[in-house]
Amino acid sequence: MSIELITFLLVATFVALLVLGLPLAWTMGATAVIFTLGLFEPATMFMTMTRVYHMMLNYALVSVPLFVLMGCILEKSGVAEQLFDAVYVWSGPLRGGLAIGTIVACVVMAAMVGIVGAEIVTFGLIALPQMLDRGYDKSLALGSITSGGGMATLIPPSIVFIVYGMTAGVSIGDLFIAGILPGGVLAVLFIGYIVISVWLRPHLAPAATEEERRIPLKKKLQMLKGLIMPAFIAFAVLGSIYIGIATPTEAAALGCFGALVSAIINRRLSWYVMKEACYETLWVSCMLTWLFFGAQAIIGVYTLAGGAMFVKNTILALPFGPWGIVIVMQIIWVFLGMFLDWIGILLLTGPMFVPIVEALGFNLVWFGVIFCMNMHISYLTPPFGPSVFYMASVAPPGISVTDVYKANLPYLFLTFVGLAIVMIFQELSLWLPSLMSH
Repeated sequence: MSIELITFLLVATFVALLVLGLPLAWTMGATAVIFTLGLFEPATMFMTMTRVYHMMLNYALVSVPLFVLMGCILEKSGVAEQLFDAVYVWSGPLRGGLAIGTIVACVVMAAMVGIVGAEIVTFGLIALPQMLDRGYDKSLALGSITSGGGMATLIPPSIVFIVYGMTAGVSIGDLFIAGILPGGVLAVLFIGYIVISVWLRPHLAPAATEEERRIPLKKKLQMLKGLIMPAFIAFAVLGSIYIGIATPTEAAALGCFGALVSAIINRRLSWYVMKEACYETLWVSCMLTWLFFGAQAIIGVYTLAGGAMFVKNTILALPFGPWGIVIVMQIIWVFLGMFLDWIGILLLTGPMFVPIVEALGFNLVWFGVIFCMNMHISYLTPPFGPSVFYMASVAPPGISVTDVYKANLPYLFLTFVGLAIVMIFQELSLWLPSLMSH
């Protein structure tokens, strides 16, 4: 059987099982078993077991449940409320200040939590009612939360970077540091859009009340204490990696300690909080683990059949040049992002795309940043759009999924602009990691 026919049948089987409603992990695993038994001897199944076993020995995997636990504890410890209040007293009196403050708060939370769903749900409950009560335009309010929360895919400690680093064999510490400036570029673009929008159309964000504009400086400075714990946790995680005193896994453990300290200071540490945080961590970690297993199985059998070499030769033969090939890869990611989540996309395409990109001479750290920015796009695009459904789940009555999709359109366009900037100016993602190596 030719590799072209095998590729067609494998993709058709994969899509058919997904359409039937089988979970992604089971879809990948079942497809792998069907093609292993159909193409090779039953003993070949041991190869799949060996791939899974070697993946389980990867020390970097330990950081995933630790970062998830850190995020879950922070989500329930009141840090988000304090952070939003601290940002609000400074930005709130500005026209559009609440939306700007939401973007800033999302960036800071992303540097602690790294989980998109947690950010959007949290700020959807905290910031959205305040903006709507003050007469903010519905689209402006919704878009600032969903786009700001989605930056957790890019701003470290992003779990997307951890899995990409494992897949590509790249330093996770370098990836974390590489995401800082591109994340800042996106934040600046989003804030710039809000500022220009409310300047051109003041009705989108009514001016603050007299009382809000006259908040005493002393009170503003007092409210800054809400930034102390977030700054401490972000430094504990990223600073320890940047300085070189901790691996990402050890930094994740430091982050968990900081989250516990934060919960104690806010008097939110209780048996219930820890139980819920551990349950949620277990659920997310198990989901990711099964996805890892399924992806290892399907990529293993396809590689054994010659699929990886077929894909590599086919893509390299495209008459578009190196940059054209990278753009084609991103078009594939955007298309897959309409139907699959980021981990399925990464585990399915990463093992095939990474060697091609390396052969073309591109930096794999930069390519990781590009991947994360594409996944930010996937969080906003229909029909899957996880960010949209997170937002719709906590939005008040009268706000539909369609409203959230429409609100995201300007930010989706700006993400493409940010992606183009990072592609053209590669040093935005490579400069800070280069400082670490000196």
